Amino acid sequence: MSIPGPVVLSVRGVSKAFGAVQALRDVSVDCRAGEIHAVVGENGSGKSTLLGIASGLVAPDEGTIEINGRARRHGTPAEARSLGLGMAYQTYSQVLGLSVAENLLLAMPRDVRPRYGDAEEWATARLAEFKLSVPVGALAGALSLAERQLLEVVKALLARPKVLLLDEPTTALGPTEIEQLHGLVVAQSRSGVGIVYVSHRLPEVLGIADRITVLRDGISQGTFDAATMTEDALVAHMIGRPLQLAFPDRRVAAEEAETVLRVSALQGDRFGPIDLVLRKGEILGIAGAEGNGQVQFLRALAGVERATGSTSCNGHELDTSSPVGPLKAGVVLLSGDRARESLFPVLSVRANTTIQVLRRLGRVGVVRRRRERRTVDGLAQRLHIRMTSIEQPVQSLSGGNQQKVALTRPFLRGDVKVILAEEPTQGVDVGARFDIYDALRAKTREGVAAIVKSSDPLELAGLCDRVVVMSRGRIVQELRGDELGERRIVEAIVGSGAAPRPSSSEGTAQ
Repeated sequence: MSIPGPVVLSVRGVSKAFGAVQALRDVSVDCRAGEIHAVVGENGSGKSTLLGIASGLVAPDEGTIEINGRARRHGTPAEARSLGLGMAYQTYSQVLGLSVAENLLLAMPRDVRPRYGDAEEWATARLAEFKLSVPVGALAGALSLAERQLLEVVKALLARPKVLLLDEPTTALGPTEIEQLHGLVVAQSRSGVGIVYVSHRLPEVLGIADRITVLRDGISQGTFDAATMTEDALVAHMIGRPLQLAFPDRRVAAEEAETVLRVSALQGDRFGPIDLVLRKGEILGIAGAEGNGQVQFLRALAGVERATGSTSCNGHELDTSSPVGPLKAGVVLLSGDRARESLFPVLSVRANTTIQVLRRLGRVGVVRRRRERRTVDGLAQRLHIRMTSIEQPVQSLSGGNQQKVALTRPFLRGDVKVILAEEPTQGVDVGARFDIYDALRAKTREGVAAIVKSSDPLELAGLCDRVVVMSRGRIVQELRGDELGERRIVEAIVGSGAAPRPSSSEGTAQ
């Protein structure tokens, strides 16, 4: 761990309200040079608001901010940056239509920005400096979520900040990428940079932080030395009571259960050929190091990406030439990129929830608003969505509550057969995670099957009935029963402790 030095970020007595919602109340946090200072709390506890105020994106109602010993006067991101603050955003700040080199160029202050003609050579050198290997000529939008996450951190470091704010930096990363990021973070702290690290992954926080500040409902519960804290103690501070970290009960394995999805020789970009059988009421997990075709496979099943081979749902051939075919057949994708693919951020919770089922909520072409509101209110209570009103724009909700809004659609559609969930708890705190697990398991008890792609081995081990491990686009191992545990999944991902693949049979990945 790094040795704390002088204070490089001081947030004192900060309060902020959004309408009737008090996001922060009299919160104070200090970060010292060379320190990794974690901030944890449930979704909606005020973590992102705190970082927004520190970075100048959000104006506080009360309180003061000092960066590198100098008071911030104008409260703008440009001023914060000029004082020595850098920030890596949870929702990314890249221009997707520009190349990696062009995005890095835009991140540099104008007075030290290299010439455009030298951009690719300069960008290659900068990425090598931070040990990030991505093609500088590739469009940012063509990168994987993990690559974009790491690129976001590198962008924030280009201006050599005195304090770096990291908002959920590991949400899209697998174990290898997390290790890479943590190596970079520790190296920066040892060079004297103060790091404010916001994360919902408590084991990571305990493993990397020097001090931890806990927020609950916008109020600081205190700042603690990480070495003296346990995961259970942090959870108790976050939610105000001890939390038994128990996943929903698994269904009893039933080999004779009806087959709902059958995949034969499916092959596409970065994956295949894959054979797979999914049974009614089952949750199947997909594990693997990032970039081994898991996302492409899941999206091909939803018709988002092109693939060859055959897929059938309930015995009928599935048309995966576009997303329309799977959707009509009851195959629903919950994308890992909430803002771009799962939600309409500027629309309300009500509109996002009912947009696919308006015909059912209307009569002769007119939506019955009272019935719509009752439906949305009922789902919001069932999924524990925290909001001021169902008319609140989704973009103003916390990440966990946004994910819950996306989850309302499978509950409203009466024809859902299969849920394809890509990183369903990405950027979600411990309390909201279990709400989402309960929601997914509730659907499987109704006979719906689910495939969950997750970079969290503990999540897969606790939630799923089976887990298949992918490497280089192929399924290399299947885990179930007594061997379905976090350690065994990690071993399978990294290639140690490999066991022979199961023989071809119904209900087994091929």
